[in-house]
Amino acid sequence: MIKKVIASFFVFSVLLLNLSFAYADPAILCDTAVLIDANTGTILAGKNADQKMYPASTTKIMTAILAIEMGDLSDVITVDDDTPYEIAGSHIALEPGEIVTLKDLLYALMLPSANDAASAIAKHYGGTTEKFVNLMNEKAKELGAYNTHFANPHGLHDENHYTTAADLALITKYAMQNETFRKIVETTKYEIQPTNKKTETRYFTTLNKLLYNTSSSQIFVDGAYISPYYEYATGAKTGYTPEAGNCLVATASKNGTDLIAVAMKGVSLEMYQDAHNLFNYGFEEYQNTILVSKNTFVQNIKIQNGDSKEISVITESDFTTLLKKSASAEVKSNVVINEIKLPLEANDVIGKIEYSMDGEIIGSVNLITPIEVKSTLVESSGGGIFYSILKFLGTLVVFSLVALILLKVYNDIRIRINRKKRRKKYNNG
Repeated sequence: MIKKVIASFFVFSVLLLNLSFAYADPAILCDTAVLIDANTGTILAGKNADQKMYPASTTKIMTAILAIEMGDLSDVITVDDDTPYEIAGSHIALEPGEIVTLKDLLYALMLPSANDAASAIAKHYGGTTEKFVNLMNEKAKELGAYNTHFANPHGLHDENHYTTAADLALITKYAMQNETFRKIVETTKYEIQPTNKKTETRYFTTLNKLLYNTSSSQIFVDGAYISPYYEYATGAKTGYTPEAGNCLVATASKNGTDLIAVAMKGVSLEMYQDAHNLFNYGFEEYQNTILVSKNTFVQNIKIQNGDSKEISVITESDFTTLLKKSASAEVKSNVVINEIKLPLEANDVIGKIEYSMDGEIIGSVNLITPIEVKSTLVESSGGGIFYSILKFLGTLVVFSLVALILLKVYNDIRIRINRKKRRKKYNNG
């Protein structure tokens, strides 16, 4: 009997333990990590996300998006004499004077992580490496990555070259809004055709094992050893230096939910294990929630502008955000109306509806008027005071014309009568 009680207690304890793990934050092995909603940037989970770290080749995310924005994939780039000899680490063996397109260099940059491609891109679009790096830092600040400072376009170690997991996620969020960037980072295989310096085609595959893994390496996820490959992965970039350790910026999409995970300074395949755990947590615990749809009536607004008037306001767009599956009831809304000046055109923005949770604003939608709204001074009660004046003047003109016509008719009749009287008098005389 005692053994049965102990066994039952043990089973019950295990069930409770499993339930607590199911809703706990994901376990993270790397020194720093973060998981964000790719659409809003909301942080869903993390570990030391604002700690400054060396980014290694994840740097190339910024290099790539800058080059995409500054150039065209068909741009022709001639490799300078110094780049092939001054770059260490991974490369595609560019040669002095070799002519390649930006497209080829971008795929070389992001798939096999070619440092010589990064240098060639930077010199072509910046004029010098230093000027291109200045552009990288300007872009980082523009995106709100304030704890980031780049010293080169490739990520080779430099004491003054650092970022954070949160900043990298923010930069990647921006980059993933670009269709060309998304297409490049989701590609698993690419080839560069022979050039003026190379007679053979160069083939390479992505280093991102979430996208493509042919090795027998495994990671431990949810109590089992599995391949690093992740079926919902859509990109983005790996990195490694001895000082930075193994780093990974990863993107994934499932059932309309887009996530970005960053794991920095891991050992061996730890960053892939962290990415799996972060993504599994995000997809399991969160879901896209529609808080309001486009053209939804919100309320009527009273306007005082000579005459009292009431207009309707509707939402300009849908608002969908990623929320914990149990949290939608906790979202609060607040309508903010601007100072309104009539007249209004259809679809003019007159305010917004803000959504917040736990005291923090999670997003907003513009409020618009669905139809044209004229000034109350010329519209109310059949036209308002100006219209009344015009109506009065019009009536006065019409009345005057009628009076003139009647007067003329009267005078004509009187003249005819007088003429008859004179003729009659003359005939009788």
